[in-house]
Amino acid sequence: MPNTTLYLEPVVNGRQTGQVVPVNYRGGHYYMTPQQLNDAGLPLANQQTKEIAVDHLDKVDVSYNGESQQLLINVPNDWLPQQRIGAQHPLQPLPARSSLGMLFNYDIYANQSSRQRGYLSAWSEQRLFDGFGVIANTGIFRSSFNSVASDSAGHRYIRYDSQWRYTDDQRLLSFTVGDFTTGSLSWSSAVRLGGVQLARNFGVRPDLITYPLPQFSGQAALPSSVDLYINSYKDSTTNINPGPFTLDSMPYINGAGQATVVTTDIQGRQVSTTVPFYVASNLLQPGMSDFSVSVGVLRHNYGTASADYGQWGVSASGRYGVTDWLTMEDRVEGAAKLAVGGLGANIRIGQLGVLNASYSYSQAGDNAFNGGKPNEFTPPPVYRYTATHGTQTSVGHTYSNQHFSLNAQRILRSASFGDISVYKSDYRLSRRTDQLTGSVSLNRFGNIGAGYFDVQDAINQRTRLVNLSYSLSPWNNINLYASLNHEIGSRGSSAQLQISIPFDHWGTASLSVARDSRNRWSERVGYSRAAPTDGGLGWNFSYANGQASGAYRQADLTWRTHLLEAQTSLYSTGNDYTYRGDVSGSLVMMNGGLYASNTINDAFALVSTQGHPGIPVRYENQLIGVTNTQGYLLVPTVTSYYHARFQIDPLSLPADVTLPTVEKTVAIRDHSGFLIDFPIQPISAADVELVDVQGKPLPNGSQVAVVGSNQQSYVGWDGMTYIDPVKQHNRLSVIPADGGSPCQAQFSLAKSQGIQRIGPVTCR
Repeated sequence: MPNTTLYLEPVVNGRQTGQVVPVNYRGGHYYMTPQQLNDAGLPLANQQTKEIAVDHLDKVDVSYNGESQQLLINVPNDWLPQQRIGAQHPLQPLPARSSLGMLFNYDIYANQSSRQRGYLSAWSEQRLFDGFGVIANTGIFRSSFNSVASDSAGHRYIRYDSQWRYTDDQRLLSFTVGDFTTGSLSWSSAVRLGGVQLARNFGVRPDLITYPLPQFSGQAALPSSVDLYINSYKDSTTNINPGPFTLDSMPYINGAGQATVVTTDIQGRQVSTTVPFYVASNLLQPGMSDFSVSVGVLRHNYGTASADYGQWGVSASGRYGVTDWLTMEDRVEGAAKLAVGGLGANIRIGQLGVLNASYSYSQAGDNAFNGGKPNEFTPPPVYRYTATHGTQTSVGHTYSNQHFSLNAQRILRSASFGDISVYKSDYRLSRRTDQLTGSVSLNRFGNIGAGYFDVQDAINQRTRLVNLSYSLSPWNNINLYASLNHEIGSRGSSAQLQISIPFDHWGTASLSVARDSRNRWSERVGYSRAAPTDGGLGWNFSYANGQASGAYRQADLTWRTHLLEAQTSLYSTGNDYTYRGDVSGSLVMMNGGLYASNTINDAFALVSTQGHPGIPVRYENQLIGVTNTQGYLLVPTVTSYYHARFQIDPLSLPADVTLPTVEKTVAIRDHSGFLIDFPIQPISAADVELVDVQGKPLPNGSQVAVVGSNQQSYVGWDGMTYIDPVKQHNRLSVIPADGGSPCQAQFSLAKSQGIQRIGPVTCR
């Protein structure tokens, strides 16, 4: 073949690129540029050369296929770029949104007994939110029916928490001022503070996987498909190019598993590889950190006092992913005459589970732990802290697979160890805690669970508990549950046997028999149905009879609507009857309106159709409701920071309006609301009947132009043409389709909006 330029498709190891590039053929060799080879999936180290004789490269085979006009290039697999496919590529997050608004959650509960005085309690939550974050307050008002107005003990409001919180969803941080609970680790304690807190918040990224994922690697000589099976269940199918590849899988299991990677090339040949793995959700990915830093005053008597604050304290904890098998942890706590520090680690030991260990040291001054209010008894010397420093060590191991799980944990503390959770209080940490739990899956024969708990408290009193449980679902979702509990050293054991029988949407019946540690038996029968989430009636009827408490009867009715949930109850023991009523829900004030709903625990959305009523609204393809007479619909159950999709049905809109978009995807801040506005615009259009000077319709296909704009249209049957949009006064220029002379027509609108019929209008 003489020297020439060929236009060929490069095919590397059977992978067609779909691109035709010029290939110079001279002296019996095929020359391509480095950029052409790179685009074909064959990157080269030498990028400075103008042209490269592909068939001169070492270990490269080249052939020319004249029939298909392709240049077939075969190279070693390890020359090809690494392909990374799978779950470690999170979605591009949407900025979290919030609109100005207020929310009032309430739960009003009234109780009246035939033998005791009745009372009323009203729990409430108030929120103010916008782009500045969330200002929230929670508390409860309690009142006795038989108390006089001057009795402060019978009528009082107890504040729970008041705080302002702002979340930076870009940096995954939450900043809190007010009342909060400190962050903690599995081997440290959390306390309530009033002050300032800065903490990592992974909740703002629901798509983010924080723990290390298993990776499965392989090579493909030809274009192939890769099937991944997790514990014999198909997880994914992916098409890959020739060369090495790595699959980042997100198996929906926690613990040990087995992955099988099946590679099928374009010639139908299969290669299967089985790889064991272990997923530990309590580890962090390498380089990822989690932390909480809190400074403030310790809070006492939470739930019984509104503002019982004590001494200043600081608490900080953190976690850092060092490798995919090692996550380090640390804690620092401090107060006046108290300093606590500790280090810990979680270590994945191959496929054998996760080992955890920690060591903490406390240094305390006089009265750091014994300075609280005196007890009703005088504690023995062993109960008091007698040294200035103490230590805590913990070690444990967890393992789980699809057949069984095992967890063992031990915590040892010296007599003088204490942390901020017992600072200036009469409570003490236990000296030793041992626990061993496990479960075994018997597949269709049910599940067995067992646990052993051994606790030695601060005054060396020892409590040892053993429990066994068994659950089985024999057929048709019928559930059988049995348990046995025994305290070692005591004479008796407690046991329970229960069976529940579902009746589809008509509820569930249950039967149970139990024996307590004093060998007293009780029987219980019940029939219940949860109120549907989209509204309806729920109930709970039960009867129990026992040797210890006698007969017990209960009847509950629950009615749920989109506005609130109401419940009424009657229960009795012997001749003592108690009546109870409960009403709960939410009130939202936003965009000048007031809206009622069931209790809103997290985020919500207010959908606006700009005054158009009766428009169906869908949330994640589920019909939520229709807009009210003002064109609004409250969606109370939105997952915060989730990419939530809202849609409206344009078929319910009048014909004289236009809608630029019928779908919006937004992410809403936690405990906030967002106004989702669908801009519905009125149409100003006209159906114009055009006729000539003889009054005959202009011919079909005549070209119509609006003078003064670039808008064009065409004449249809009977001289009709559609102009959208139109002005109050309009002039049209028409080129007749039959070759007649151009003409012009003028018309004015009778009203400023809507689709109007105009004409006949003479074109002159």
